[in-house]
Amino acid sequence: MRASLRILAREHLALRALARIIGLEAELLRRDGRADAGLLRHIAAYIAEFPNRIHHPKEEDHLFRRMRARAPERCQAVLDRLLAEHVKEGESIAGFLAALDDYAAGTAGAAGRLADIAASYARHLERHIEFENTEAFPLAEAVLQDADWQAIDAAFAANDDPLVSGAPGSRFSDLHRRIMALGALPPGL
Repeated sequence: MRASLRILAREHLALRALARIIGLEAELLRRDGRADAGLLRHIAAYIAEFPNRIHHPKEEDHLFRRMRARAPERCQAVLDRLLAEHVKEGESIAGFLAALDDYAAGTAGAAGRLADIAASYARHLERHIEFENTEAFPLAEAVLQDADWQAIDAAFAANDDPLVSGAPGSRFSDLHRRIMALGALPPGL
């Protein structure tokens, strides 16, 4: 497996762990009307900061751009879908945070709305990752050449996902620790 795809796989494992936690919190909201708002806010902040500002732009600028250049017709449908999902994710996080604010403020019906939005977001994230892993990345391996991969690997080598590394002092080291304590990370991370 290419170095950049290994990096993306690790980042996807971390995102899948977050999707599971968000889904579990949605179930708690439905069942008890209570969730860990602080944990959910921390997860939303991480998603806004790392995947939406670093992970997705690098996929788009390096991997997707080169795929489109090498095989535009073959890659168009897959890449158009992924780019639309990246835009939707940014909008979804904003809606998630607004629902979380309403829940924290005790707004009537907010727990149910947050549960629905959180569950929907968790499903979206899982489907998106699965599509990238099973459709986009194999397509990239089929259409890209060694020179493309060298440039892509170099771009992704600098990724420092704070959730994957759990680096002490990171803004997200507490989130990393909490997720590890929940046992939510998949094997291999």
